[in-house]
Amino acid sequence: MFHPLVFDNIRVVLEGGVYDRDFEGAITITDRSDVMDMATFQRLFQIDFELAAATNRERAVKARMQLRTGLADIAAEQLEQPLTDHIGCTICIHFFTVIQEVTDEVQRIAVLLNDIWGQRPYITQTVSVRLEEKRIEWPPQSYLNQITLDFHRKIDEGNIDDLRDLIDHTVQSLASLQAIRDLQK
Repeated sequence: MFHPLVFDNIRVVLEGGVYDRDFEGAITITDRSDVMDMATFQRLFQIDFELAAATNRERAVKARMQLRTGLADIAAEQLEQPLTDHIGCTICIHFFTVIQEVTDEVQRIAVLLNDIWGQRPYITQTVSVRLEEKRIEWPPQSYLNQITLDFHRKIDEGNIDDLRDLIDHTVQSLASLQAIRDLQK
């Protein structure tokens, strides 16, 4: 009989929890993908959403929850062989927003997210700017900030009960980041 992977079990619960928040009217799901990379034999599931109450879609902060697993974990689980220390998958959360004052805003965002998440995930911020051909404006008026929360550990079915809190913290973070974005001109 077919036995679903740890990845599949977690994906179903994660996806269901995010869709529940969409049905409640807290968020709007904007994209999702479930990918099997045959070249590297990896699985990736990601679901994107924004606050349902965001009045201006162009100014909406976006969230992406990303679940992935790789060959070693899949093979160890299927072969029932200890090919890796701990069989499971990883989860990362990304937020995409626009900032104007880089130094001040990245510090404010780090403090805000550490308060919400209790200093648990490792937070990185990647600030970039898009320069259109023949329209180079420097310094730019705004920058794209991709904020990544990485827990640097694998999760398995024993963590399924934690997924609701993870989703709640993600929605709370999204609302706080949207409040910062709404204060900008």
